[in-house]
Amino acid sequence: MSSFEEQLNALLERANEIKSPKQVDSFDTVNLFGNRHILDDWMNDVEIFHQKFLTKHALSSRIQFLLLDRGLSSFPQLVSCLRSIAKDKNFIDEMNGISKKTVPSYQAKNLPQYDVFLSHANKDKEDFVEDLYKSLEKLGVNIFYDRKSLEWGDKWKERILEGTKKSEFAIIVISQNFFGREWTEKELNEFLNRQNRNGQKLVLPIIHNITNDDLRKKYPLVADIQTVDSRKLSCDEIAIMFARQFIKRLKAEG
Repeated sequence: MSSFEEQLNALLERANEIKSPKQVDSFDTVNLFGNRHILDDWMNDVEIFHQKFLTKHALSSRIQFLLLDRGLSSFPQLVSCLRSIAKDKNFIDEMNGISKKTVPSYQAKNLPQYDVFLSHANKDKEDFVEDLYKSLEKLGVNIFYDRKSLEWGDKWKERILEGTKKSEFAIIVISQNFFGREWTEKELNEFLNRQNRNGQKLVLPIIHNITNDDLRKKYPLVADIQTVDSRKLSCDEIAIMFARQFIKRLKAEG
């Protein structure tokens, strides 16, 4: 919890222990003046809190007026204002440094829907790709994986092309089984074209039971992209490497 939320909650908790001036018997001078002293201290702290955090909030001018007035009704109204602020999720997010970008509707359809697209040959599913999918899923990665993402009745070609357009990254598992297949090579070309247009890292190749020389001979356009070798790293290790790349992207965009 942030310092802002901690201080706001502390003020509200203290308010629960203070009697409103209207609740104190005017003839009970001990409680009247004792309560007033506690109440004044609380209002002073609210004023400090207001100057520190709330000057840009919609209720700022209202709080400022109540702090100047300090009449009998000011205390419950100040408590009401603080409770409203405690429920203002957008303001709390802003105070916690969580920013929300407003995206024009015409751009929204192009926003990434998936963290990564898992491109592979079907023959590599059982001995490698399925385990890699599970390792990524354990880390909470949102994955376009045909076995999980395609549903009964989908036009699979359209869904796959949509997935290539709406994924932040593409992990390409390149093997002998990948070579020469219409759709695996179509996916690879889609991602390479996007990467070239955007100038941003997108393609993350894994060589599976082949060498980098094999890769260069078949796909020279991938020759200058750093690969990882499935024989040298476990699926869990590869998933962690992807998570690091994804976190770097989030930090750069933040």
